[in-house]
Amino acid sequence: MVIVPSIDVRGPRLSDGPRKNLFDRVRDLVADGAEELHLVDLDAAETGVFTNTELLAEIARVAGVPCRLAGGVSRVDEARRAIDRGFAGVLFSSAVFGDDDLLREIATLGDGAIVEIEARAGFLEPRGGAPDLVAVATGRGALASARAAQIAGVRALYLIDLTSEGHLAGPPLALVDSVRGVVGRRLALHAGGGVRDLDDIRALASRGVASVVIGRALAERRFTLRAAREAAA
Repeated sequence: MVIVPSIDVRGPRLSDGPRKNLFDRVRDLVADGAEELHLVDLDAAETGVFTNTELLAEIARVAGVPCRLAGGVSRVDEARRAIDRGFAGVLFSSAVFGDDDLLREIATLGDGAIVEIEARAGFLEPRGGAPDLVAVATGRGALASARAAQIAGVRALYLIDLTSEGHLAGPPLALVDSVRGVVGRRLALHAGGGVRDLDDIRALASRGVASVVIGRALAERRFTLRAAREAAA
C-alpha cells in the first residue's frame, strides 16, 4: 500500500501556512520518501473555479514523484488538461455519480481517473463539482454508486467517510469492507481521511487498499512518513 501525503492549497498557499512554505513542504516529503503526492485545490472544491491549477501543476512538474489533482473535479476536459499539465491522475468528485454517461466518459481515462465516494451514513455527500451534478448525486447510496462505477468501467475508487475525515477519528474501514463486498478485487480501492496512527495504516493495508492519503496526522507529526511506509509494507 502506498502512503500518499496530502498537500492542501488555498489562495495560493498551504491551507495552514504561507506560500513560501509550500515548496519546502513538498521537498521535505519527497526527501522523506514520499512516492506520490495528493494535491488539493481547496478553492476549486468550494467555488468550482480552478484558480490554483498552474501552481499545483508546477509542483507536479518539479516534485519528481507522481502527483494527483483533487478539489471537486467533475468534468473530463478539466481532468485532461490536468494530465496534460503533468499530473499523473485526477480524483473526480462524487458529484459525477449524477450522470451515468459522464461515468462512462471518465472510464476512458483509464488509470488516470479515480472516482471519489464521499459518504456519510452510507449515502453520497459531494463536497465539490458542478452544482447540477451535486444535486442529483447527493443522497445516492454509496454501495449502489460503487456498483455503477464498476459497470461504467471505472478502474479505481477513493473512499472517504465524512464523519471521520479531518477529525482523526479513524479511517473508513467499514466503507472499505462494504465496497469491497460489492466490487470485489476488480477495482482498486484507495482511502483517505481520519488516519490517526500506525495501526490504522496496518488495518487498511491488511484489506488490500492500494493507497491511503494522509494529511493532518503527518502534519502534526503523529508518526513519520518512514514509519507509515513500514507499517504499510
